[in-house]
This record gives sequence, C-alpha cells and structure tokens, in this order.
Amino acid sequence: MRIPTTRKFIPATVIFLCLFTPTSLPAQKNNSGDYLILHQGDTLYGKVEYINESSTIRDFHKKIQITDASGKRKKYKREAVAAFRVDNTDYESFWLKPTSQKIFSLNVRYDLEVKKGDLYFLKVRKRGNLSHYELEWFEQGESFLMSMDLLKKEEDDYLLRATQGLLGIKRKALRDYFSECPDLQMQIDQKQQNKIGSIVEFYNNNCSD
Repeated sequence: MRIPTTRKFIPATVIFLCLFTPTSLPAQKNNSGDYLILHQGDTLYGKVEYINESSTIRDFHKKIQITDASGKRKKYKREAVAAFRVDNTDYESFWLKPTSQKIFSLNVRYDLEVKKGDLYFLKVRKRGNLSHYELEWFEQGESFLMSMDLLKKEEDDYLLRATQGLLGIKRKALRDYFSECPDLQMQIDQKQQNKIGSIVEFYNNNCSD
C-alpha cells in the first residue's frame, strides 16, 4: 500500500494553519479549470499534476506540480499545499493519525492531529454538515487507484471510515456514529441504506440543523 505522507516537522506556531478545513476554501467558479491553493493564501491557476503518469508504475508525485498558461512549471512541497483541483475534482489536505491499528487502512477512526499525524490529500465527494471524502492509494506494484470512504461531521476533529472494500458499508460503526439521528440508524439497521452518498444526503437533509 503506497500512500504519500509528510512526516511531522511543522513548527508549533503554525499548527492550525496546516489543518485546512472545507469552510476555509475560497469560492471557485466551475469553469475555472485546475488550480492549486497554498497555505499562505495564494491561489494559482494552471494544469495540476499529482500522479506520475510517465512512471513505469503509476504513483503519486512527491511534489504537487502546476503548469501555467505560458508553459512554466512549478513544484510545491506537499505540506505547502492546502488544496487543489484537477480534472474538476477537488482535493484537500488533512493531517490524519490512526487511533488503533498499526496498518493504516484497517482503522475505523482517523484523528486530525497536526504534527502528530501524516499529511494526505483527500478527494472531496460532498461538503456539508456531514462531509464525504475519499482517501486514495496505490497497492504495492499496482498502477490502479484504491480508495476508502471517510466521513466527517462539521464539529468533529476526526474522520470515520465508512466502507470496507467489497464488504460494503461499515454498518455497526455507522450506526454508532449517527446516534443523534434515530431515523438514519433504523434505515442502516434495516439495510434500507447501503450507499455512502445516500447516507450523507439523508443526514444533511434530515439530521442536521
């Protein structure tokens, strides 16, 4: 399993600057194309590359690359990038720390702990009171992307893994997670809810203020 990470070395004075939350993203037009947002606040426009497509085995670039309209390419360290859009898909940076299992992908909960976790770029599937993200990775020796679904309530300081590969949704974990919404718990128990997208939509429409 190959997931690029950045080890903790950010000074304590900028702890909260590194945790880039969805609500702090500047508004963007749908037709703006690729862009890259730096933690210092600059938004750069151009062709963004984060996967090395020219390698024998596809993998993530160690640095996020952007090429402007004049053809000038710049590379940025991963910890300098707060978010980016590539091919109309948004990615945001999060510092994640597994709470139990040593094997990253086997954990159910991932705490947001700057300086104590590792840096990942999560694909944004849905933003809201309950947000839906995907963490992508390459299996060792493979060139196709794997992914896991992660959920985050607006007030939480952690993300919950919502699916377990071909086994589908993590029904017990989700039932416990939505303890404040009995209607959603019942639908999960009775297997009326089997898709993460549908669960997120139901929660945002019926279970949050």
